[in-house]
Amino acid sequence: MNKPITASTYVRCLNVGLIRKLSDFIDPQEGWKKLAVAIKKPSGDDRYNQFHIRRFEALLQTGKSPTCELLFDWGTTNCTVGDVDLLVQNEFFAPASLLLPDAVPKPINTLPSKVTVTVEQKQMPLYGSNRTSVMPCQNPEHNSMPPDSSSPESKSLEVSDTRFHSFAFCELKDVTNNFDERPVSIGGNKMGEGGFGVVYKGYVNNGCCSEEACSSG
Repeated sequence: MNKPITASTYVRCLNVGLIRKLSDFIDPQEGWKKLAVAIKKPSGDDRYNQFHIRRFEALLQTGKSPTCELLFDWGTTNCTVGDVDLLVQNEFFAPASLLLPDAVPKPINTLPSKVTVTVEQKQMPLYGSNRTSVMPCQNPEHNSMPPDSSSPESKSLEVSDTRFHSFAFCELKDVTNNFDERPVSIGGNKMGEGGFGVVYKGYVNNGCCSEEACSSG
């Protein structure tokens, strides 16, 4: 009856069948080289140099497993399964789970992030060093009576209200009283300052819209 494997179990005491299972995971794509480079002496120096690695590599031509020979050789130093946490450090999680399943980090289930939908907007023409973008805002009068969704006009209005609109610069000057810098509270058109510039309020076809003058300099 085999003894249970613990962190204090000597690698040299692992049965050959388990060593071969480990090699099935580590041999492909020369994972054994990565493991050999990670093994250190007590002094901190590399245990295996390029000469050793070439010697292990030559075993492939004879049909032997470099991983098996590496573990057999490393086992002569009385290393333990606890030392094989190098497998976890080098992300060999599958073979590490054969030795110490509890030492392998469990995957964290994350909820999918919310999808952010953006609406394309037409690029506004530049005037000097400034550019202006305009977006509609809701008119309180429109909120008092919900539109008939079956009406073609209301469907068109719904689509247009969710998009940006393009206006000529002279039209923007007209609806904002030539970009009146006075606050809205005293009869002007300035609503405040946003992340990209000054925000003005204007009225287009009896509807309210907000406009942001963006400086490109």
